[in-house]
Amino acid sequence: MFRTIPFNIRENAEKGRELMEKALDFAAGQSFHPFGRVSAVISPFRVDVVDTDASYELFAELPGFAKEQIHVSYDENNCLRIKAERPVPEMQVRYLCRERRCGDFEREFFVDGIDPEGVSAAYEDGVLHLVLPKVKEKDNRTVFTIE
Repeated sequence: MFRTIPFNIRENAEKGRELMEKALDFAAGQSFHPFGRVSAVISPFRVDVVDTDASYELFAELPGFAKEQIHVSYDENNCLRIKAERPVPEMQVRYLCRERRCGDFEREFFVDGIDPEGVSAAYEDGVLHLVLPKVKEKDNRTVFTIE
């Protein structure tokens, strides 16, 4: 016989909500990673960010998603948003164990000083790779020569 704890979505959702409230209470006043912040859910997917001289490179693990299910946007408030949508299966089954999540997964990052026109993206083997080129700073110094 297969033994496991029966899946109860209502009970698990309540536990998750309590855990989130505790985490948010703890995080109040705490500093987060300077590149970004996690939206209202705890790490829906994992992200690595690399700072190079010319750009930021972001790698997001999104296994099992099709390209069409992933949406990346950058708004006027310098907010980079990655959203992945996995539809909820229509089958009515009685789960004995359910660890794979369905629905919308979203992360937001505050990224200042990038050129939105030069952003490039690739999705391969379940990893989204974004290249966010930095805006080149103008040299506003004036050079005076003394004669």
